[in-house]
Amino acid sequence: MTSDGRLPAKKSLGQNFCTDARLPAEIVRRLAPGPGDAVWEIGPGPGALTGQLIGTGAGVTAFEIDERMREELARFGPALTVHWGDVLEMDLTPLIPAGKRLLVTGNLPYYCGTPIMRRLLMLRPPPARLVFLLQDEVARKAAARPGSDAYGFLSAQIRLFAEPLLGTRFSPASFRPAPKVYSTILELRPLALSDEEFARREDALKLLSVMLASRRKMALSLLRHAFPKAAPGWEERFLSLGIDPKARGETIPLETVIALASRPF
Repeated sequence: MTSDGRLPAKKSLGQNFCTDARLPAEIVRRLAPGPGDAVWEIGPGPGALTGQLIGTGAGVTAFEIDERMREELARFGPALTVHWGDVLEMDLTPLIPAGKRLLVTGNLPYYCGTPIMRRLLMLRPPPARLVFLLQDEVARKAAARPGSDAYGFLSAQIRLFAEPLLGTRFSPASFRPAPKVYSTILELRPLALSDEEFARREDALKLLSVMLASRRKMALSLLRHAFPKAAPGWEERFLSLGIDPKARGETIPLETVIALASRPF
């Protein structure tokens, strides 16, 4: 315990506890939970956001890796269900509530925020909405548009499956201990996709993992090297879709990439 009776943050878990009341208020507003909804909170810590989520009348389930938080979270009683362990290692599919709108939120640690966000975004069926607090640079990369300097594989994955919206940027003073970087709220609104369209976009993501791996190289040459047996060939596909054969991956619109992936490769 610290001198004021609070649990100290664990550096190994990337913990920075929120001390700014504006932050949970904005998350709850953007998430907009209510009675009948199911909310997953990733990494509740001592519960600064948890109590406000429970107060909306939604059913709240927390995922917490830090066993020291058992006493802190026990104060919420039966209003809170807690799964202890690493959310990246859990089988989440059986936990998805049937017949309820699933909403997901969390103040994600800097060192593992991206893989957690990606995994939750790709759940089937998808959450109705996801609202995360992330390192400012990560949030801006996630929301970047094709052709911008910040655009990359993370941006592509987000935009293939959701509409990203940036929220408020918070200074290090909003947390204890104060991190060395700013943090920003990112809201994701998953797209309504059929299973067939979802699979098409997963294939497009495979192409983008190649096309965006070497930003200075032409997408056509990267695809030819990675998938040499594609039929029809990549030159024919580029020609049929009107793609400049010298185009780089980050300049090709996502809808065009989806069309590129519509045939086996």
